Amino acid sequence: MNVQNLKMFIKIIETGSISKAAELMNISQSALSQQLRVMETEIGTRLFERNYNGVIPTDTGKIVYNHAMEITSSYDRMFLDISNSQNQNKTIHIIANPCVYSYALPCTLYHVKNNYPQYTLQMEVMSSQAIEDKIAKGQADMGIIIGKPKDKNLSSKKVFTDRLCLVAGEKMEVPGRLTREELYNYPLLMLVKNQKTRQLMDKSLVKSGIQIGRLHILYALESTESLKLSAINGFGLAFLPYMAIKKELYHKQLRIIHCPGLEFENNYFSIKRPSDVPASPESAKLIKYIEKILEDTIC
Repeated sequence: MNVQNLKMFIKIIETGSISKAAELMNISQSALSQQLRVMETEIGTRLFERNYNGVIPTDTGKIVYNHAMEITSSYDRMFLDISNSQNQNKTIHIIANPCVYSYALPCTLYHVKNNYPQYTLQMEVMSSQAIEDKIAKGQADMGIIIGKPKDKNLSSKKVFTDRLCLVAGEKMEVPGRLTREELYNYPLLMLVKNQKTRQLMDKSLVKSGIQIGRLHILYALESTESLKLSAINGFGLAFLPYMAIKKELYHKQLRIIHCPGLEFENNYFSIKRPSDVPASPESAKLIKYIEKILEDTIC
C-alpha cells in the first residue's frame, strides 16, 4: 500500500463517491475501483458499503481513514518543510469552504501575492467540518469556515460577515416583497441537510418562527453554484450569500425578495492549530495579514 493509494482512499471518503473521486483525481473510475480492491485485499476486509447516495466507509474504513489522514499529512508536510528549508520561497497551506474559496478569496489572494511575493499559497477547498478535522491534525496552516468551529480546542477569529438574501430569477412570478406566511406558498431550493450552511440556515429559520415542515422545498442541492443556477432558471426561491450573487444581481439575472423578519447573516471564521501547536513565525505573520484584509478585499 503506497501513499497515493491512501490519498485515493481519502478522496473517496471526502466525496462519498468513487466516480466523483475519480473525476477529481483525473483517472478512470475503473482504475480507481481496481486500486480500491487492491487495498481491500491487502487489509483483508471491505472498506466501503454502497448506498443510494454513493459509498460510505465501514467501521474498518473509518479506522483506515483516520490513519491515512495522519500518514499522508506527514508525508506532504515533510516535502513542504524540505522545500521551505531549501528555498526562500515559503508555502502556506490554506483551506476554505466552497463559498469562501469561490467568491471571497480570489481577490484577497491577489493582494497577498502583491504584498508578499515570497510566499506560495497552497489552496484547497472542502466542507467546514473537514477543514476543522484537518486543522486539528496539523494538516494545514489556516482554515476559513462558516460559523464557529465545533472543536473548542481550535483557535478561531471572526474575519467577515455576509448576509443571506432570499432571491428569485428575474422571470419567476413572485412579488418583490413577501410575508413569512406567503413564503410557504412558493417553491424553495435548499442545500442538502448534511452541509453546515444548511444547518445554520434551518436554525435561523426556526428562530424566526418559520416551520421547516411547512416550507415547499422543491429539492436540495449540494453546492451554492447549483442552487444559484436553479434560481436563475426560475425553478424556485433560494437563500444565497450576497458575495455569491453580486454579479447576477448587477446583470439582472436574480432579484432580492424582501421578507421582513427573515434577514440573516453568516459569520465566517479563520481557524488555526491549537495553542499548543503554534504555527511557524512565517505562517503566523501571513495568516494575521489575511485575517486583517479579508473583509475589505472580498471580490
